[in-house]
Amino acid sequence: MAFRDRYEVLRTIGHGGFAEVQVARHLLTGAEVAVKVLPKVKWKVALSEASVMSSLDHPNVIQLFQVIETREHIYLVMEHAVGGPALQHLPPGGMQPKEARRVFQQIAGAVGYCHGQGFVHLDLKLPNVVVDAAGTCKLIDFGLSLRVRPGQKLRRFWGTLPYLAPEIVLRREYEGPPADVWSLGVILFCMLTGKCPFRAPFRWLIVRQIREGRYHIPDRVPPQARSLIRSMLSMDPGRRPTVEQVLQHPWLREGEEASPCQDGEPPRKRPDPAIMAALVDLGHDPYKAWVSLTRGKLDDAAAAYLILRHQLSQGAGCAFKGRPAQPAHPSNGSVLPRRSTSEPALRACPWSPDHRLPEEAQHTGHKDLRRASLAGTDLRWLLQRTPALAPAPQKPSHSRNDTSTGQPKAWKRVARRLATCFRRLCCCVPGGSKEGTPGTREQRHSRGRARVAPV
Repeated sequence: MAFRDRYEVLRTIGHGGFAEVQVARHLLTGAEVAVKVLPKVKWKVALSEASVMSSLDHPNVIQLFQVIETREHIYLVMEHAVGGPALQHLPPGGMQPKEARRVFQQIAGAVGYCHGQGFVHLDLKLPNVVVDAAGTCKLIDFGLSLRVRPGQKLRRFWGTLPYLAPEIVLRREYEGPPADVWSLGVILFCMLTGKCPFRAPFRWLIVRQIREGRYHIPDRVPPQARSLIRSMLSMDPGRRPTVEQVLQHPWLREGEEASPCQDGEPPRKRPDPAIMAALVDLGHDPYKAWVSLTRGKLDDAAAAYLILRHQLSQGAGCAFKGRPAQPAHPSNGSVLPRRSTSEPALRACPWSPDHRLPEEAQHTGHKDLRRASLAGTDLRWLLQRTPALAPAPQKPSHSRNDTSTGQPKAWKRVARRLATCFRRLCCCVPGGSKEGTPGTREQRHSRGRARVAPV
């Protein structure tokens, strides 16, 4: 299956260099996502960016959901920040200090998290900060990012000129974190004044200003904010503060309104039961989805889990009411768009540890048609009846249509399947039998009572 078998492109929202950014709808969940489309000739850049993004999990860093590779393109499917670039929200004369402080804390917190994970961004600028529906800032565009070691010297001389550190403009060896701190100083200057500190009608004049460290901070900028900007725009990289020191600056600590998201979220050790239940309803195996996530393989099941988790985190509650898109030209009763001959079938990306297609992508026919035509998934009844990890009851019910508990008729089958997945995920139980035979009623109940018996 190709990209258009999973997503419907809605509109194009940006172009940059050799990439195009589109808004698309995930057909299975109905959620809107952002898709960065890169030509296959840039596969090294695309896979490097995907590798960096898949290693980051922070509320102020844009989240990657899936990577799809075809013969002609590579698609990076990620979170869609509906508020657009933060630059669009910048008033002509700059932000009020209190609002600038709040926004800058989020940006610096994201950069500090990246540095703590061993990555440098190297293309920090206001256009690479977007805003989601809740007003939270997200750092995007990791195409120039690198994993670095402490003290490692770099010789990559590219980026956006007005935000470049002088050591990069002078083409000297440099360290990545101090170069990012310089760019943060430029961002803070822009937020408080509405203008870039280094601006001129010609590039060579901008280069001269950066090399000489020549800029002027207006008097309306608070004195403590001016001292913070000057420390970050120090010509000597060794005299610049680290991001951690920036976040501890008195101006940013003023009012003790530091963002609660600066340190990021702790890694999730267990799956979310509500989302796992939704995956069953969408036709995915929850156990396979969680294994893909733990292995860093962003296949269809893992993408569905991440998209649903993102919807929950955005305050969408437990009801996912988006509807999958219908094809523009249905034919022969099919609800999936036909793949053109120029768009070959999807294959796994080279950076993924498993080069085989997921099982769901190897089958077509009525099962795929049913999954693609599902309406928005309502998780409320699943949340109320999330199966516990307790042993199964010893006395089986003799009534196949017992509805005294008010549960749907299909819930018992779903509960058994979820319980099996949860035991394999949470109780360290080895995988099921190779034969896959259900066994007799007595054998099933004896397996349910045993804590570590094969399922």
